Amino acid sequence: MTNIAIMGLGVVGGAVYDALEKNAGIYKRLCGGIKVKYILDKRDFSGSEFASRVVNDISVILKDKSVKVVAETMGGDRPAFDFSLACINAGKSVVTSNKLVVEKHGAELERAARKNGVSYLYEASVGGGIPIIRTLRDTLAVNSVTEINGILNGTTNYILEKMETEGSSYETALKEAQALGYAERDPSADIEGLDAARKICILASCAFSGKYRMEDCAEIRGITNVTAQSVAEAKAKGLKIKLVGTAKLTDNGALLCVRPCAVRQANLLHSVSGVFNCICVKGDLVGETAYYGHGAGGSATASAVVSDIVEAASVRPLPRPASAKKAVCKQKKAAETVTLGGEEYELI
Repeated sequence: MTNIAIMGLGVVGGAVYDALEKNAGIYKRLCGGIKVKYILDKRDFSGSEFASRVVNDISVILKDKSVKVVAETMGGDRPAFDFSLACINAGKSVVTSNKLVVEKHGAELERAARKNGVSYLYEASVGGGIPIIRTLRDTLAVNSVTEINGILNGTTNYILEKMETEGSSYETALKEAQALGYAERDPSADIEGLDAARKICILASCAFSGKYRMEDCAEIRGITNVTAQSVAEAKAKGLKIKLVGTAKLTDNGALLCVRPCAVRQANLLHSVSGVFNCICVKGDLVGETAYYGHGAGGSATASAVVSDIVEAASVRPLPRPASAKKAVCKQKKAAETVTLGGEEYELI
């Protein structure tokens, strides 16, 4: 039996707790069982079934040597990063769904994990429940991965689809996404492409054996300037405008970018609907592969978090070696473009 702690009992943290309770028999078979010993949260959850496990002070978790794995589902930069680093330095493996921390501090946290002989795992940071991180690092590791293209943000995909199918304006589609809970009250991270940029940097770091940050992107452009006219003209040509994240190896280094593209019908990304994500990966041996599924949501993300918990609880995988950062290509020139609504879009 492995004792763990969950830091943050919001949508994802709550779903992780529920999954561990619901499928306890599965995890007992996989790794001898998992027990949630502590839940770190500002609230006390008086009267709940787990109220006795709730703590408000991270030091309780740090001092308890029986806690081997900590799930960080807090979100945000700090204190999530500080707490994660403290747990790793205390000899505890950390798993996370926090893409911001992984993109911004992942290299430092992985170095600390190697130093302390523990794991820092983040399958849930990209693509919700889509098993893409482990696929890149393990299954496709025998390939030379040369390119990744993906719809990495369900909120923007939903907005663009509403504009296409219902003729909605950008503003109307955004308000509907907010009303349904797909977009935050402050949707800037989604609509300006920042969320997708963090995710493409994480994927590039896994695929290209380097460490990439948002400042390495040649372009980060969201959907705020996509007009109903552009979407309608694309539809008339058999195209769909999608926000696409790309990581590609060139002769001049790794090219990373996020931008709205005009997607042909023959492209797998053309048919991705609603809040779903799809990630296409090209390898020299396997060719092109695609990974599709729920890119967000409590249960889907919890699936990836719990998968990492099981891995960390099983055998404590050997820390992966540090990687030198590859060169970055900042000169982005689209191979083919199309003008829609007076704006130029890359055609893929």
